[in-house]
Amino acid sequence: MKAAAELRKQIESALAGRIPAALSPRPHSAPELVSCGLAEVDAMLGGGLPLGAITELTGPHSSGRTTLALATLAGLTQQGHSCAYVDVSDALDPLSAAAFGMDLRRLLWVRPAASRPSPALRLDPALRATDLLLNAGGFRAVVLDLGDLPPEQTRRIPLATWYRFRLQAEKSRTLFLLIACAQDRAQDCAQSYAQSCVEGYVKSCAAVTLHCHPAAAIWRQAAPDSPLLLAGLHYRLSLERGRAVDPTRKKPAASALAIADPASAVESNAAAWSSRTPWTG
Repeated sequence: MKAAAELRKQIESALAGRIPAALSPRPHSAPELVSCGLAEVDAMLGGGLPLGAITELTGPHSSGRTTLALATLAGLTQQGHSCAYVDVSDALDPLSAAAFGMDLRRLLWVRPAASRPSPALRLDPALRATDLLLNAGGFRAVVLDLGDLPPEQTRRIPLATWYRFRLQAEKSRTLFLLIACAQDRAQDCAQSYAQSCVEGYVKSCAAVTLHCHPAAAIWRQAAPDSPLLLAGLHYRLSLERGRAVDPTRKKPAASALAIADPASAVESNAAAWSSRTPWTG
């Protein structure tokens, strides 16, 4: 053991000019976290989403993916940070973003769909735009919204692309949010869709993977004899991957991710929150 220690010391001394501490393990430092604007989700994540890493938001339509992303960007722009939103399907509603409190003057909205109607033609320019934004730096958060693309098309993106995006986000200290479509586990879906729920699309390149479940409508009466009106939506999500947030946290069991009663989502790896329509006060 002593001879091995001496040999390691000699090698590190010889390489010190080019590779400092070449054979010594790098100290692990906790990532800087950014609040996503939802206290329930921040509590589940141990403080928020990690900077310099990829966070993947998967789930079906109307599951709260965009809501979570907009809430995060709203908080960052209110703090004076600049953010970018690569909108592959041209689905972002500026009025909804402003309603969340987002400062639209600090948001760069990239819309590759404006001149390319086919989803297949939109994906390549969206990936190139994301590459340029991450390389340029200066953005606190970059969102790549692939939520309206079919899962099989998103799955064709090579892992090398996500690996490059991860390195770029780490170098520029940018929060990179990916919004992607995936069916819910509770649904009777094909194996390929079920696999995307578990692993996501970014796989090991993602520091955090959150799966959003279909939202449940909240109905109320304005008066005893009045018809039911939509009072809001109840959202649920589960933590699929959280390596950078809490390495000791175990992966949730499947039963914890298919909760019959949305109000009972109190698992350590699950969170729930509700939105409210203006008429309810």
